[in-house]
Amino acid sequence: MAKKKKADRRLTTPMKGKLILVFGGIIFLFLILVVKLCYVTATKGKEYETAVLSQQKHDSTILPFERGKIYDRNGNILATNEKIYTLILEPQNILLQDKKYEEATINALHEYFGFSKSKLKKTIEDNPYSYYEVYKKNMTYDEVEKFQKFLDLADASMKGVSKAKKAKIESAKMVKGVSFEEDYKRVYPYNSLACRVLGYTSSGNVGNWGIEQYYNSQLNGVNGRAYYYFNEELDQEQTVKEAKNGNSVVSTIDMQIQKIIEEKLNDFDSKIGSKVTNILVMDPQNGEILGMASSNPYDLNEPMDEKKLLSLYSQSEIDEMKAYTQEKEAEEASEEGSGEESSEETTEQEDKDTEKKKTIYDAFYELWRNAIISDTNEPGSTYKPFTVATGLESGALTGNESYFCTGSLMVGKRNIGCSHVHGNITLKDAVAKSCNVAMMNIAFNEGSETFYNYQNLFGFGRSTGIDLPGEAETKNLVYNASNYSNSVTLATNAFGQNFNCTMMQMAAGFCSLINGGNYYRPHIVKQIQNDGGDVVKDVGKEVLRKTVSEETSASIRSYMQETVENGTGTKAQIEGYTIGGKTGTAEKIPRNKKDYYVSFIGFTPVEKPELLVYVTIDEPNVSFQANAGLAVELEKSCMEEILGIKPAISTKE
Repeated sequence: MAKKKKADRRLTTPMKGKLILVFGGIIFLFLILVVKLCYVTATKGKEYETAVLSQQKHDSTILPFERGKIYDRNGNILATNEKIYTLILEPQNILLQDKKYEEATINALHEYFGFSKSKLKKTIEDNPYSYYEVYKKNMTYDEVEKFQKFLDLADASMKGVSKAKKAKIESAKMVKGVSFEEDYKRVYPYNSLACRVLGYTSSGNVGNWGIEQYYNSQLNGVNGRAYYYFNEELDQEQTVKEAKNGNSVVSTIDMQIQKIIEEKLNDFDSKIGSKVTNILVMDPQNGEILGMASSNPYDLNEPMDEKKLLSLYSQSEIDEMKAYTQEKEAEEASEEGSGEESSEETTEQEDKDTEKKKTIYDAFYELWRNAIISDTNEPGSTYKPFTVATGLESGALTGNESYFCTGSLMVGKRNIGCSHVHGNITLKDAVAKSCNVAMMNIAFNEGSETFYNYQNLFGFGRSTGIDLPGEAETKNLVYNASNYSNSVTLATNAFGQNFNCTMMQMAAGFCSLINGGNYYRPHIVKQIQNDGGDVVKDVGKEVLRKTVSEETSASIRSYMQETVENGTGTKAQIEGYTIGGKTGTAEKIPRNKKDYYVSFIGFTPVEKPELLVYVTIDEPNVSFQANAGLAVELEKSCMEEILGIKPAISTKE
């Protein structure tokens, strides 16, 4: 059998030629690449090296803005900022050096700050690749000043200095990988002064309560940033986008007046005290608030100091609230972790019990809130001038009326009492002697629709528009016209019972009664200024509406002058000044408890009021609470001292 012929696997000449061409091409391309690489290295190596390095180390630092300041009307600083520092360690930059540099850095930090050497060494060596380790926050300038001056020695000349100074300079040169970041801390120079007017800030420049919250967007600025990069010479350079500081706010508050009313308030609370006592001072001619204070002030620099809660709660109550807070936070964390909502069913009684419980934050909210704009009460007899003004302005009264008071008035099936048996009484004396019977008859003569329309016009049940957060919603705390068809409701409203308002609502409306009928929007800020001190916005007086005529206003002022000279407010008299005002005594709900809210609102001079002082005392700590004289005496004490620093206010000739 013939054998198969094996395949010929030898390269033919044409194949050899093609292979040589392929290898030759590869070698040629490789040679071109080598030449190109050498060219690039020789001509652009530095450029590429810089690019690589810049990608490896391209960093930036935030440059914080400074929050705007808050001033009183005379330029006194009520809220400002203090620069603080954060110490940053850069372990990689420290460890890149010789070991002696690490030692020198640790020794310097220990010497100037007292830091533990072992802790510093551990932080550095546990994070060898880190360029950013926060070591200590909230350091003051006084803390870092000496160390910074020591570091500055690194640039000092060695010529002509002592041996000890040379050693110091050498030590400074060896400190590596230490830097400081700057920020600002909000500071209130007078601690608790005007605390509920100012409010405070939390982390991130967030305003809480008061001016800080309402004007937060104006007070805040915009952070800048410094960008670091390598130039063509491989030197580090930076581009800076400067921070834009916030605007400052000039308040209407007079620091001297604020100090006076707070001192008087503290003195009253230490001697008598109450559930809460409030004092409000205003300029009736423009709606500016000159002072505003309430019981239980807190330190704006330490707003969450639990010790201040002791003015409102016992220690056991505080402990219960803290425990309940922890319980609630644990529940919320558990639900958040599981991603499920609680499906636990509760009884009606359990729900009621839970409603009664407070967290520690609820307690602080109660401490921080501004009672003058957030709390509502029945105003009592301070409302009577409004009832009379409604009659005079609407034509229901001529001013020549007289009434007969037997000490009560039967309204429907209800006998509504008066504080005294006044007998025959004129319209002026009805205000001065605070006669309920006269007021009820006046309201009946006006009619429910007229009474309601003017009550609304005076601002009851409406927002005042004050530039502070937390103003109470009172729309549902007053009656509408249809409700006044109930004669008892109309009768009791006529002397300030059976509806609620805030102190601010009362004061704003009252100012319109005595200033000729202009209802000014009450405001706490006069100006907004930029970082350079230029005025960005003037917040002047703003008339929202007209309430009464000048003629009616003059009559009401004279009636309230009679109140001080011969009526229920005689203790408010101040020698040399014409004073007007109205007392208020409101029996709180439930009536059977015999708890009272007493008040006095006074003004001077009667001819053209320039100063209004309004005092309210909620449940004074006395056996007989229905004593408006307590408020009268406190108001007089405040006004007398304020007039002492305001000699320009008109006096009797």
